[in-house]
Amino acid sequence: MLKDYIKKWRGKRPSIFILSGAGLSAASGILTYRGVGSGKSASWASLSAETLQESPQDLFDETNRRIHDFDTAVPNAAHKAIAGFIKKYRLRADIIHVTQNVDTLCEEAGDTAVFHLHGVLNRSRCSACGAVFPRKGFYEMGAVCPCCGAAGANVRPDVVLFGETPLGLDWILPYLKNVDIFLSVGTSGTVYPAADFVTITMRHAAPIRALINKSSANDDFFTWNKKLLRDFNVVRMGDAQGLVGPFLAEVGVLIDTL
Repeated sequence: MLKDYIKKWRGKRPSIFILSGAGLSAASGILTYRGVGSGKSASWASLSAETLQESPQDLFDETNRRIHDFDTAVPNAAHKAIAGFIKKYRLRADIIHVTQNVDTLCEEAGDTAVFHLHGVLNRSRCSACGAVFPRKGFYEMGAVCPCCGAAGANVRPDVVLFGETPLGLDWILPYLKNVDIFLSVGTSGTVYPAADFVTITMRHAAPIRALINKSSANDDFFTWNKKLLRDFNVVRMGDAQGLVGPFLAEVGVLIDTL
């Protein structure tokens, strides 16, 4: 029971940090971004900063395939559980949800606290002027930036490609030092720097550091992440759709009673 790990909040309000990865959206039909060991999966291999420089059309083609795939996906029970929890407790607790996913299923479920660590596919960015704006149609050579007029391959997806730095690290890393509850949902533990987030919370004595992951004890997840798993003090294995809701209900009881 979570109540065994925490007797009072560290600050005036509960501080809860949710980190989600590909496992959150897997049940919605969204393919994973990376495989075990943080290597590039074949389907995502062209989504790199190097490809953008050397063969931008290949990157655009792969991105356009993902846009088509994402269009048919709908939020699953885990997305809805997070969104419902945030809506219920956002005035009584500080709740941050950082996702590694580039889909918009969290927002579609009603999540008002989500931040995209790796960007999101419904936005574009201009490599020339840095402007960020809503995506218009699909990606192709010659698209024109509405802000500065740059064309060529300058209008690109506003996502973090392999070889680029994730977003928000300037505020995320300090924020992790003061959380009461850290929950990691559907993450492989192989994508850095997100894989280090739980270690930061452990070093700063976060009372609850929880992992929800579909892997079993015989899967490669445990082979690659034995050290990482030691940083969690609550581990629940199984489908996120069935576990996220009950876990957050327990957190809700803590907010209601502490």
